[in-house]
Amino acid sequence: MPDVVVVGAGVMGASIALETQRAGLSTLVVDKGDAVGGGSTSASSAVVRFSYSTLAGVTAAWESRHRWERWTDHLGLATSRDGAPQARFHRVGMLFIEPPGFDRWAFLDNLEIVGVPFEVVDADDIAGLYPALDASRFWPPRLPDDERFFDDPDGRVCGWLSPEAGFIDDPQLAALNLMDAARRHGAELRLRTTVVGVERNGGRVAGIRTADGSTIDSPVVVNAAGPWSPRLNRLAGVEADMAITNRPLRQEVHAVGAPTGFGYGDGGTMVADLDLGYYTLPQPGGSLLVGGIEADCDPLVWIGDPDADEPTPTVSVWEAQVWRLARRLPSLEIPLRPVGLAGHYDVTPDWVPIYDRTSLDGFYLAIGTSGNQFKNAPLVGQIMCDLITACEGGHDHDADPVRVDCHHTGRTLDLSAFSRNRTPATTTGTVLG
Repeated sequence: MPDVVVVGAGVMGASIALETQRAGLSTLVVDKGDAVGGGSTSASSAVVRFSYSTLAGVTAAWESRHRWERWTDHLGLATSRDGAPQARFHRVGMLFIEPPGFDRWAFLDNLEIVGVPFEVVDADDIAGLYPALDASRFWPPRLPDDERFFDDPDGRVCGWLSPEAGFIDDPQLAALNLMDAARRHGAELRLRTTVVGVERNGGRVAGIRTADGSTIDSPVVVNAAGPWSPRLNRLAGVEADMAITNRPLRQEVHAVGAPTGFGYGDGGTMVADLDLGYYTLPQPGGSLLVGGIEADCDPLVWIGDPDADEPTPTVSVWEAQVWRLARRLPSLEIPLRPVGLAGHYDVTPDWVPIYDRTSLDGFYLAIGTSGNQFKNAPLVGQIMCDLITACEGGHDHDADPVRVDCHHTGRTLDLSAFSRNRTPATTTGTVLG
């Protein structure tokens, strides 16, 4: 019987398995898919940034960035073992372009507290640093069928630059790296295993039941099932006892060719453009990824069943995202048809994750990652391992929240920020957190 069963073999589940197994807890990971990281992890843009509107968000992201930078060490390897491929952190910086009236210090105060470098920039700075970008103000974001979409700009933009930001070049490989490391320590993995029930013994979890009719006994079950996690919470009977819940939201990311002067290694950077309502990042190989940041004009597409949703991009969302990028990047050549994919976020009302215990003893949550937590995966493993160890040892986390040591940055992370019973945080109400 495993000490811990983790449901979900994405980047979060793999990270949790590595840390619990390293801590001496025998761990089994189950996933209904046929590949590690094959669900929402594989569709992630894998951005590593630090600008959040909560101090806990900045603290977690800054600590995690140091773990990505030391990825081989984090995995517990002296070197890249046997030439096996490893995901890699690419530091390209990130430019945040503000909309009118934006309270930048809601973000920058937290960066200063944590010690994250940043530089405030005006339109002349942006034009000098990134000549390919048009520093005009196009606010507000509009859909391409809006008759005002191509109105002349009104004024110029400003923002800030986060030079230490970057991205992970292969998010699914990162999950596989973590799972391989966990398995080297003795963790087990069962793919193509669908959970259909959560077993109880009174007020305590007793394991899971799978679609083939078998039962896996365990005193601890961790829900790391991403967009499928609300279904598992309902099976466990814990959702009604949570003040904060989550649900799946469809998202699309598109790929376009990077114009000369704004590609990877060729003058490009990541951009979070709140003035036009998109984000973009340069990729090795000459493309730009383009996604949305929940602009007011963009409809939110909530999904009842992620398995029933098509993973293909749509023309309407492609036009909204790519055409906005083209306004900022006039030299962009717009392709004739959408190239990209669709995936899902599992979103909470405040777009802050849930890393917590539940009303069912032994049943834990690493969910509600809201499209902005991939970057924190290396730390989430430790968060959940510390939480499980404390609670299973008799600590009352609800009354006295566990605090996690961020040993790379010397800070402490108070897990009450990620409680299932928190008062919703004041955030942007978007993927930016």
